[in-house]
Amino acid sequence: MAAVFYNILASVIPILLFLIGGYGLGKMLAKPLIRQAVTGITPVVWVILFVIGLESGEAFSSLAAGLSILKHAALYAFTISAIVFVLIMPLNRQRQLADTERSSWAALWYPIKECLIAFSLVLLGAFFYRLQWHDNPVGAVAFNISYWLYILLLLIGIDLAQVAINRSWLAPRVLVIPALVMLGSMLAGILISWVTGEQWAIALALSTGFGWFSLSGALAGQYLGEAYGSVALLNDLMRELIGLTVVFLLGGRYANSSIGVCAATAMDTTLPFVRKACNYEYVPTAIISGLILTVAAPFFMMFFLSFATL
Repeated sequence: MAAVFYNILASVIPILLFLIGGYGLGKMLAKPLIRQAVTGITPVVWVILFVIGLESGEAFSSLAAGLSILKHAALYAFTISAIVFVLIMPLNRQRQLADTERSSWAALWYPIKECLIAFSLVLLGAFFYRLQWHDNPVGAVAFNISYWLYILLLLIGIDLAQVAINRSWLAPRVLVIPALVMLGSMLAGILISWVTGEQWAIALALSTGFGWFSLSGALAGQYLGEAYGSVALLNDLMRELIGLTVVFLLGGRYANSSIGVCAATAMDTTLPFVRKACNYEYVPTAIISGLILTVAAPFFMMFFLSFATL
Protein backbone atom coordinates (compact mmCIF):
# COMPACT_ATOMS: atom_id res chain seq x y z
CA MET A 1 0.00 0.00 0.00
CA ALA A 2 2.88 2.34 0.82
CA ALA A 3 4.36 1.71 -2.63
CA VAL A 4 1.04 2.56 -4.29
CA PHE A 5 0.76 5.77 -2.26
CA TYR A 6 4.34 6.70 -3.20
CA ASN A 7 3.60 6.13 -6.90
CA ILE A 8 0.52 8.35 -6.69
CA LEU A 9 2.49 11.15 -5.03
CA ALA A 10 5.43 10.81 -7.42
CA SER A 11 3.10 11.16 -10.40
CA VAL A 12 0.68 13.75 -9.05
CA ILE A 13 3.15 16.14 -7.38
CA PRO A 14 4.81 17.26 -10.68
CA ILE A 15 1.35 17.83 -12.19
CA LEU A 16 0.30 19.89 -9.16
CA LEU A 17 3.57 21.85 -9.13
CA PHE A 18 3.30 22.82 -12.79
CA LEU A 19 -0.36 23.84 -12.42
CA ILE A 20 0.39 25.91 -9.30
CA GLY A 21 3.53 27.34 -10.88
CA GLY A 22 1.56 28.39 -13.94
CA TYR A 23 -1.14 29.93 -11.75
CA GLY A 24 1.51 31.92 -9.86
CA LEU A 25 3.06 33.14 -13.11
CA GLY A 26 -0.40 34.11 -14.34
CA LYS A 27 -0.80 36.38 -11.33
CA MET A 28 2.60 38.03 -11.81
CA LEU A 29 3.07 38.38 -15.57
CA ALA A 30 1.98 41.42 -17.57
CA LYS A 31 -1.21 41.06 -19.62
CA PRO A 32 0.58 41.03 -23.03
CA LEU A 33 2.87 38.21 -21.88
CA ILE A 34 -0.10 36.27 -20.52
CA ARG A 35 -1.94 36.58 -23.83
CA GLN A 36 1.12 35.30 -25.69
CA ALA A 37 1.50 32.40 -23.26
CA VAL A 38 -2.17 31.40 -23.52
CA THR A 39 -2.00 31.41 -27.33
CA GLY A 40 0.65 28.73 -26.96
CA ILE A 41 -1.83 26.25 -25.48
CA THR A 42 -3.28 25.24 -28.84
CA PRO A 43 0.10 24.56 -30.55
CA VAL A 44 1.28 22.55 -27.52
CA VAL A 45 -1.94 20.49 -27.63
CA TRP A 46 -1.32 19.89 -31.33
CA VAL A 47 2.20 18.64 -30.61
CA ILE A 48 0.88 16.34 -27.87
CA LEU A 49 -1.75 14.94 -30.23
CA PHE A 50 0.90 14.31 -32.89
CA VAL A 51 3.15 12.57 -30.34
CA ILE A 52 0.23 10.47 -29.10
CA GLY A 53 -0.37 9.40 -32.69
CA LEU A 54 3.34 8.71 -33.10
CA GLU A 55 3.35 6.52 -30.00
CA SER A 56 0.08 4.87 -31.05
CA GLY A 57 1.32 4.00 -34.53
CA GLU A 58 1.86 0.37 -33.65
CA ALA A 59 -1.65 0.09 -32.17
CA PHE A 60 -3.13 1.28 -35.48
CA SER A 61 -0.85 -0.94 -37.54
CA SER A 62 -3.84 -2.92 -38.83
CA LEU A 63 -7.45 -2.12 -39.72
CA ALA A 64 -8.73 -4.66 -37.21
CA ALA A 65 -6.69 -3.13 -34.38
CA GLY A 66 -7.85 0.37 -35.29
CA LEU A 67 -11.52 -0.63 -35.37
CA SER A 68 -11.17 -2.39 -32.04
CA ILE A 69 -9.76 0.80 -30.46
CA LEU A 70 -12.57 2.89 -31.97
CA LYS A 71 -15.26 0.52 -30.66
CA HIS A 72 -13.63 0.46 -27.23
CA ALA A 73 -13.51 4.26 -27.08
CA ALA A 74 -17.10 4.66 -28.34
CA LEU A 75 -18.37 2.31 -25.62
CA TYR A 76 -16.84 4.52 -22.94
CA ALA A 77 -17.85 7.83 -24.52
CA PHE A 78 -21.52 7.02 -25.07
CA THR A 79 -21.97 5.18 -21.75
CA ILE A 80 -20.40 7.99 -19.71
CA SER A 81 -22.33 10.71 -21.55
CA ALA A 82 -25.67 8.93 -21.10
CA ILE A 83 -25.20 8.25 -17.39
CA VAL A 84 -24.01 11.80 -16.66
CA PHE A 85 -26.93 13.33 -18.58
CA VAL A 86 -29.52 11.22 -16.73
CA LEU A 87 -27.87 11.74 -13.33
CA ILE A 88 -28.10 15.54 -13.65
CA MET A 89 -31.66 15.52 -15.06
CA PRO A 90 -33.36 16.43 -11.73
CA LEU A 91 -31.33 19.65 -11.57
CA ASN A 92 -32.58 21.05 -14.87
CA ARG A 93 -34.85 24.07 -14.65
CA GLN A 94 -37.58 24.54 -17.22
CA ARG A 95 -37.15 27.76 -19.16
CA GLN A 96 -39.02 29.51 -21.92
CA LEU A 97 -37.59 28.83 -25.35
CA ALA A 98 -37.70 32.57 -26.00
CA ASP A 99 -34.99 33.02 -23.38
CA THR A 100 -32.47 31.13 -25.45
CA GLU A 101 -30.60 32.49 -28.41
CA ARG A 102 -31.22 30.84 -31.69
CA SER A 103 -28.52 28.27 -32.38
CA SER A 104 -27.05 27.81 -35.79
CA TRP A 105 -25.14 25.04 -37.48
CA ALA A 106 -22.51 27.62 -38.42
CA ALA A 107 -21.81 28.26 -34.73
CA LEU A 108 -21.29 24.54 -34.20
CA TRP A 109 -18.68 24.32 -36.94
CA TYR A 110 -15.76 25.85 -35.01
CA PRO A 111 -15.57 23.30 -32.15
CA ILE A 112 -16.27 20.45 -34.59
CA LYS A 113 -13.41 21.73 -36.74
CA GLU A 114 -11.13 21.67 -33.68
CA CYS A 115 -12.06 18.04 -33.02
CA LEU A 116 -11.41 17.13 -36.65
CA ILE A 117 -8.00 18.81 -36.47
CA ALA A 118 -7.25 16.77 -33.34
CA PHE A 119 -8.24 13.51 -35.08
CA SER A 120 -6.13 14.47 -38.11
CA LEU A 121 -3.03 15.18 -36.00
CA VAL A 122 -3.31 11.81 -34.25
CA LEU A 123 -3.64 10.06 -37.61
CA LEU A 124 -0.69 12.06 -38.97
CA GLY A 125 1.41 11.00 -36.01
CA ALA A 126 0.40 7.37 -36.55
CA PHE A 127 1.45 7.69 -40.21
CA PHE A 128 4.86 9.16 -39.32
CA TYR A 129 5.41 6.31 -36.88
CA ARG A 130 6.56 4.31 -39.88
CA LEU A 131 9.38 6.84 -40.47
CA GLN A 132 10.76 6.11 -36.98
CA TRP A 133 11.37 9.81 -36.23
CA HIS A 134 11.34 9.10 -32.52
CA ASP A 135 13.78 6.19 -32.72
CA ASN A 136 16.94 8.24 -32.07
CA PRO A 137 18.37 10.31 -29.15
CA VAL A 138 17.09 13.65 -30.50
CA GLY A 139 13.64 12.26 -31.27
CA ALA A 140 13.46 10.62 -27.84
CA VAL A 141 13.75 14.08 -26.24
CA ALA A 142 11.78 16.11 -28.79
CA PHE A 143 8.87 13.66 -28.80
CA ASN A 144 8.86 12.87 -25.07
CA ILE A 145 5.21 13.38 -24.17
CA SER A 146 5.95 14.03 -20.48
CA TYR A 147 7.85 17.24 -21.30
CA TRP A 148 5.05 18.53 -23.51
CA LEU A 149 2.44 17.59 -20.90
CA TYR A 150 4.24 19.63 -18.24
CA ILE A 151 4.46 22.60 -20.59
CA LEU A 152 0.72 22.30 -21.22
CA LEU A 153 -0.04 22.18 -17.48
CA LEU A 154 2.09 25.29 -16.93
CA LEU A 155 0.20 27.19 -19.66
CA ILE A 156 -3.16 25.94 -18.35
CA GLY A 157 -2.20 27.26 -14.90
CA ILE A 158 -1.41 30.69 -16.39
CA ASP A 159 -4.77 30.68 -18.15
CA LEU A 160 -6.71 29.62 -15.03
CA ALA A 161 -5.23 32.56 -13.11
CA GLN A 162 -7.22 34.92 -15.35
CA VAL A 163 -10.61 33.51 -14.32
CA ALA A 164 -12.32 36.00 -12.01
CA ILE A 165 -14.45 34.07 -9.51
CA ASN A 166 -16.97 35.69 -7.19
CA ARG A 167 -18.93 34.13 -4.34
CA SER A 168 -22.07 33.41 -6.38
CA TRP A 169 -20.05 31.25 -8.76
CA LEU A 170 -19.30 28.87 -5.90
CA ALA A 171 -22.91 28.33 -4.85
CA PRO A 172 -23.88 24.69 -4.06
CA ARG A 173 -26.17 24.52 -7.12
CA VAL A 174 -23.11 25.24 -9.29
CA LEU A 175 -20.65 22.95 -7.49
CA VAL A 176 -23.02 19.97 -7.59
CA ILE A 177 -22.71 19.73 -11.40
CA PRO A 178 -19.02 18.73 -11.52
CA ALA A 179 -19.56 16.48 -8.49
CA LEU A 180 -22.27 14.58 -10.38
CA VAL A 181 -20.07 14.43 -13.51
CA MET A 182 -17.36 12.75 -11.43
CA LEU A 183 -19.88 10.37 -9.87
CA GLY A 184 -21.54 9.55 -13.19
CA SER A 185 -18.19 8.96 -14.91
CA MET A 186 -17.09 6.55 -12.20
CA LEU A 187 -20.44 4.74 -12.25
CA ALA A 188 -20.01 4.33 -16.00
CA GLY A 189 -16.51 2.95 -15.48
CA ILE A 190 -17.78 0.42 -12.94
CA LEU A 191 -20.61 -0.60 -15.28
CA ILE A 192 -18.25 -1.05 -18.23
CA SER A 193 -15.86 -3.05 -16.06
CA TRP A 194 -18.71 -5.32 -14.94
CA VAL A 195 -20.16 -5.83 -18.44
CA THR A 196 -16.91 -6.25 -20.38
CA GLY A 197 -14.60 -7.74 -17.75
CA GLU A 198 -12.22 -4.78 -18.10
CA GLN A 199 -9.98 -4.38 -15.06
CA TRP A 200 -11.80 -1.98 -12.72
CA ALA A 201 -8.80 0.31 -12.22
CA ILE A 202 -8.31 0.69 -15.97
CA ALA A 203 -12.02 1.26 -16.60
CA LEU A 204 -12.16 3.96 -13.93
CA ALA A 205 -8.97 5.62 -15.19
CA LEU A 206 -10.33 5.76 -18.74
CA SER A 207 -13.64 7.12 -17.45
CA THR A 208 -12.18 10.03 -15.47
CA GLY A 209 -10.36 12.00 -18.15
CA PHE A 210 -13.48 14.21 -18.16
CA GLY A 211 -13.01 15.18 -21.82
CA TRP A 212 -9.41 16.44 -21.46
CA PHE A 213 -8.21 14.31 -24.36
CA SER A 214 -4.61 15.56 -24.59
CA LEU A 215 -4.06 14.75 -20.92
CA SER A 216 -5.93 11.43 -20.76
CA GLY A 217 -4.32 10.10 -23.92
CA ALA A 218 -0.86 11.02 -22.66
CA LEU A 219 -1.32 9.55 -19.16
CA ALA A 220 -3.02 6.34 -20.30
CA GLY A 221 -0.42 5.82 -23.01
CA GLN A 222 2.41 6.39 -20.55
CA TYR A 223 1.11 3.92 -17.94
CA LEU A 224 -0.98 1.42 -19.93
CA GLY A 225 0.63 1.37 -23.36
CA GLU A 226 -0.13 2.83 -26.79
CA ALA A 227 -3.41 1.01 -27.35
CA TYR A 228 -4.99 2.27 -24.14
CA GLY A 229 -3.57 5.72 -24.81
CA SER A 230 -5.45 5.74 -28.11
CA VAL A 231 -8.64 4.53 -26.40
CA ALA A 232 -8.41 7.29 -23.77
CA LEU A 233 -7.74 9.98 -26.38
CA LEU A 234 -10.56 8.91 -28.71
CA ASN A 235 -12.94 8.40 -25.78
CA ASP A 236 -12.51 12.00 -24.60
CA LEU A 237 -12.58 13.40 -28.13
CA MET A 238 -15.87 11.58 -28.70
CA ARG A 239 -17.17 12.92 -25.38
CA GLU A 240 -16.46 16.43 -26.61
CA LEU A 241 -18.31 15.81 -29.87
CA ILE A 242 -21.23 14.25 -27.99
CA GLY A 243 -21.26 17.24 -25.64
CA LEU A 244 -21.42 19.67 -28.56
CA THR A 245 -24.29 17.76 -30.10
CA VAL A 246 -26.22 17.57 -26.82
CA VAL A 247 -25.78 21.30 -26.13
CA PHE A 248 -26.88 22.13 -29.67
CA LEU A 249 -29.99 19.93 -29.57
CA LEU A 250 -31.00 19.93 -25.87
CA GLY A 251 -29.17 22.82 -24.19
CA GLY A 252 -32.19 25.13 -24.21
CA ARG A 253 -34.34 22.69 -22.23
CA TYR A 254 -31.75 20.66 -20.29
CA ALA A 255 -28.95 23.16 -19.68
CA ASN A 256 -27.34 21.61 -16.58
CA SER A 257 -27.33 18.09 -18.05
CA SER A 258 -25.83 19.41 -21.29
CA ILE A 259 -23.08 21.26 -19.41
CA GLY A 260 -22.38 18.09 -17.45
CA VAL A 261 -21.98 16.04 -20.63
CA CYS A 262 -19.47 18.63 -21.91
CA ALA A 263 -17.38 17.95 -18.75
CA ALA A 264 -14.01 19.77 -18.71
CA THR A 265 -14.56 21.31 -22.15
CA ALA A 266 -17.45 23.40 -20.76
CA MET A 267 -14.93 26.07 -19.73
CA ASP A 268 -13.26 26.42 -23.12
CA THR A 269 -14.16 24.63 -26.37
CA THR A 270 -17.89 24.30 -25.80
CA LEU A 271 -18.35 27.46 -23.70
CA PRO A 272 -19.35 29.76 -26.61
CA PHE A 273 -22.06 27.33 -27.64
CA VAL A 274 -23.29 26.92 -24.04
CA ARG A 275 -23.64 30.71 -24.00
CA LYS A 276 -25.84 30.62 -27.12
CA ALA A 277 -27.90 27.52 -26.44
CA CYS A 278 -28.31 27.71 -22.66
CA ASN A 279 -28.26 31.49 -22.07
CA TYR A 280 -25.73 33.64 -20.21
CA GLU A 281 -26.98 32.67 -16.73
CA TYR A 282 -25.40 29.24 -17.21
CA VAL A 283 -21.94 30.57 -18.14
CA PRO A 284 -20.68 30.58 -14.50
CA THR A 285 -21.89 26.98 -14.10
CA ALA A 286 -20.05 25.96 -17.28
CA ILE A 287 -16.82 27.73 -16.31
CA ILE A 288 -16.71 26.46 -12.72
CA SER A 289 -17.71 22.92 -13.71
CA GLY A 290 -15.10 22.83 -16.46
CA LEU A 291 -12.46 24.35 -14.19
CA ILE A 292 -13.03 21.84 -11.38
CA LEU A 293 -13.06 18.89 -13.77
CA THR A 294 -9.93 20.14 -15.57
CA VAL A 295 -8.03 20.29 -12.27
CA ALA A 296 -9.51 16.99 -11.03
CA ALA A 297 -8.83 14.91 -14.16
CA PRO A 298 -5.09 14.24 -13.67
CA PHE A 299 -5.56 13.35 -10.00
CA PHE A 300 -8.43 10.92 -10.60
CA MET A 301 -6.62 9.28 -13.52
CA MET A 302 -3.33 8.95 -11.65
CA PHE A 303 -5.10 7.53 -8.58
CA PHE A 304 -6.79 4.76 -10.57
CA LEU A 305 -3.78 4.15 -12.84
CA SER A 306 -1.68 3.43 -9.76
CA PHE A 307 -3.85 0.35 -9.11
CA ALA A 308 -3.80 -0.91 -12.71
CA THR A 309 -1.79 -3.99 -13.65
CA LEU A 310 -0.97 -5.24 -17.14
